[in-house]
Amino acid sequence: MALENEKEEQGPMTPDEEIVYYEKQLEKQRIEGDRDGEMVSLFRLGLLFQRQDCLDQACDYYQQALVRSREYGKPLKEASALSSLGTIYQRRGEREQALMVYRQALNIQREFGFLQGEGTTLGRLATLYQEMHCDQEALICYREALAIHREVGNRRGQGITLNNLGTFYQEHGQIQRALRCFQEALLIQREIGDRRGRGATLSKLASLSFSLGQIHCAHALYQEALFLLRRENDNSLLALTLGGLGQLYQTCLQTREALRCYREALDLARLSQDREREAVVLSNLGIFFAFFHQTRVALACFLRMLDLLSRCRIPADQRHEVEGAIGLLCEHLAEEGILIEPEELAPRAAEVIAEALERPPTQAMRAMSKGALALEMLACLSEAVVDVCTIHPEAGQEVRLMLQRTHNILRSQLANGLASAGTGRQELEFFEALQGLLDGRPVHLPSRHRYQPLLEALKRGIDLYFSDPDRQQEKHAPGRG
Repeated sequence: MALENEKEEQGPMTPDEEIVYYEKQLEKQRIEGDRDGEMVSLFRLGLLFQRQDCLDQACDYYQQALVRSREYGKPLKEASALSSLGTIYQRRGEREQALMVYRQALNIQREFGFLQGEGTTLGRLATLYQEMHCDQEALICYREALAIHREVGNRRGQGITLNNLGTFYQEHGQIQRALRCFQEALLIQREIGDRRGRGATLSKLASLSFSLGQIHCAHALYQEALFLLRRENDNSLLALTLGGLGQLYQTCLQTREALRCYREALDLARLSQDREREAVVLSNLGIFFAFFHQTRVALACFLRMLDLLSRCRIPADQRHEVEGAIGLLCEHLAEEGILIEPEELAPRAAEVIAEALERPPTQAMRAMSKGALALEMLACLSEAVVDVCTIHPEAGQEVRLMLQRTHNILRSQLANGLASAGTGRQELEFFEALQGLLDGRPVHLPSRHRYQPLLEALKRGIDLYFSDPDRQQEKHAPGRG
């Protein structure tokens, strides 16, 4: 208590000032033999360095806390140190090591009936199982963690667990369950003033909206999430959110904005030493450059991604997917008369990517973007089509008439030379595809078509809606049509 009172007298501190303060306190506490104060300082320093993405320093302080807790006979502190070390190992991609220390922490917490600590460790273990594709184990841990957080009244823990559980459901196509989790998390986070948690949940909601083709809604949610997360200086979450926003801009063919988001996301992922987040951004960038026929840069992205994931001990199937993309890109280059050995390009991959990100959008990118539909127009059309095909089928005729009018205007513009043949025809084909979706016909656009990604997003949204287990259950529930 004296330590906290002394800190309060000095007023608010920056993270760097806090580190200096606790380092001095730690030295003093060791001289005076203040064991309790020493443990507080060690954990605080570990957390401060963890938040600044200095994982090696954080690991060192948590290791010291582990040694001291065992030496001083403090089993609950030992469990906390083990659980904290697990988060560092997990961030580094050292999953087996993380799994081992999480289990050790849980055994101690259960032995001594420390429910709050058990809930926190279970939540962390669930995210690890999810990363390892151990879905049943992840779901069990999420549900146990949520039940414990509710029992002990840990509102912040509830918000974090609901957010992660929502992501789990989204990844498994259970959209209504995911939506309920995100909405409940947001309510809790607003009540307790958890800005970081709220930013994370808004980012997840934005991703969900984008997958349903609700582009305008997703754009607004991403912007709100960015506003909160920038204030919290959370580099890893910022990288996640910027990567998602980059995908949205890419779908809308706003290349300059997409590149800006991807560039910043990549920098932040590297700064936070988050290899898996960096790999995800590189995957998005690879698809982006391949879409705009910059095949060599796309190849560099996937080569760099493979190098990063190899250090995270990725599952064999994920590695095969990346290797398959590399092989396909090499084939495309060979068709263009360019022979590149991946082994020769790999050491220079990071340099090739950096150079490509510094260059302004190419003429081809600008040409494709210039004729693209405005974001508002895309949002209106995509949300209307998803709504019509899923929630409000009775409004179908009205939307069909709107699409038909737009279709006729475009035809007229093309006939009178008021729209360029390249951009106008692609928009015309897009409207025809939307009409086909409304009629329930299978529709496709060429892989290099400007609106092919948007059409696929719409189709995914419709498929997810009709395959959602919650919807099927509601459909067949007694007393309902």
